[in-house]
This record gives sequence, C-alpha cells and structure tokens, in this order.
Amino acid sequence: MPSFIDSLKYLFLGLVQGIAEILPISSSGHLALFQSLLGVNAGNEDVFAIFVHFASLVALVIFFRKLIWRLIKGTCLFLFKKDKTYKHDFLLVVYLVIATIPAALLGYLFEDFFTQKFGNLLFIGIAFLVTAGILFGISFIKDSKNETYTWKNTLIAGLFQVIGIFPGISRSGITMSGGKIAGLSNDKAKEFAFLLFIPVAAGSFILSLGDVSLIMQAQSSTVILYGLSALASGLFTFLALVYIFKRFSIKHYKYFSIYLIVVGIFTIICSLL
Repeated sequence: MPSFIDSLKYLFLGLVQGIAEILPISSSGHLALFQSLLGVNAGNEDVFAIFVHFASLVALVIFFRKLIWRLIKGTCLFLFKKDKTYKHDFLLVVYLVIATIPAALLGYLFEDFFTQKFGNLLFIGIAFLVTAGILFGISFIKDSKNETYTWKNTLIAGLFQVIGIFPGISRSGITMSGGKIAGLSNDKAKEFAFLLFIPVAAGSFILSLGDVSLIMQAQSSTVILYGLSALASGLFTFLALVYIFKRFSIKHYKYFSIYLIVVGIFTIICSLL
C-alpha cells in the first residue's frame, strides 16, 4: 500500500490536472512542474499524463453528454433519414473531424519528440512564456457575436490546436484563441475548443495503450497512486467545468498571462538548479 504522503502527492497532482485542464494555463506543463517539485514519476511523466488526461476526458464527455448525444443523433438522422433540419449538427461533426486532423497527424508523426519534452522543465518554462504572450495579445480582441461554425473558423481553431500539443502550451487556450481570431464568439470558441479535446485525447489514449499496460504490470502501490490521481483529475475537471467554465472569457486572458509569466520564470529557474 502507498504511504499517506505519497497518496496526498498524487491526489494533489490530480487536482492540478483537473483545474488546469479547464483554464488556459497548460495542464501538461503544470503536471511536469509539480511532479518535479514533488519528486515523483521521474522518467514516466508522459505515461502518468495519459492516465489523468483520460480521466479529464471522461469528465468532459459527462459534462457535454447532452450536446454529444445531440450531435450523434442529428448526424444519424441527417445521413440516414435525410432530415435536413439536422444538417447543422452533421456539419459540426464534420468540422470536428477536419479540425482534429492537423493535431492528430503531428502527434502521431512526432510522438517521441513530444514524449521527451514532458520531462524538460526548461522547454516547459519557455512554453509557459510563449503561452503568456499569445494569451495577452488575444485578450485585446473584442468579443464577436458570430455563433455560426464554418469550415474556415473551425479549421483555423484546429490549426492552432497543433501548437497546443507542446507541453507547457495551453491546448484549450491556444485553440480558443484560434477560434477568436477566426471570428467566433467567446462562448462558441470555448465550446469548440473543449469538444475538440475529446477526439484528440481519445486518440492519444488509444495510441498509448501499450504504455498504459506497462503501468498495470508495475507494483500495486504505483497502480493505486495513478488511480487516485485519475479519480481526483476526473472529479476536479468536472467541478471546474461546472463552476469555472462559463465564468471565464477571453477578456480574462491577460490575468492568466501574468500568472504564466511568473510560473514560466519559476520553471526555468527550477530547470537550472
């Protein structure tokens, strides 16, 4: 059985993942930083991230269950019943598929490169600063009233998501920024960014099943600790969606950018010590 202190460490990591996944501050970057500070998972940062990201994925599916079911139902009715009233649902599914392709291809082709960067605090610290700069600039874009998804604005969001693959770059923040630059309203940019996370996270988990199986063969205490983190991650992701998701907007990005500058500098200093 794991020790009480170790259990607290992994519960804390799950909390960090859950909250950071919803805010534009990079959950992967924060996980890498706190794993280093807590002295856990050295060399296994990427495998641990798979567990907690999958838990966040489950929470997102539960939170967006009504919208996801509507899209599935609408797509089937449009394709098989030729009911054109559901065309917008079908098109949104098509846009999600198209927007997922750039990040999926890059992640697949350069998987080893990204895996190596999970434990590189210097790289992550610089990535935090890059995210801060992008968020600060985006915070000055006025909110659009456009709530219509098109192949153009969703593809632009998908292309921006490619940047978010790098540890330390906020995937949600960058994808929302792409949506805003493409002219989507704040709410639609947020909605699309988190819907887009679902296929990307699911695909990443499926491709990483071999790594996950290795952990299942590890000591029982390790499996228990990873399970604790995953439970905490799922719970706090869902709570963050319920209580935080609708309350922050692009205009708050400048505050997140200030936070990321501080965290980025701190991470770089830690990497040099």
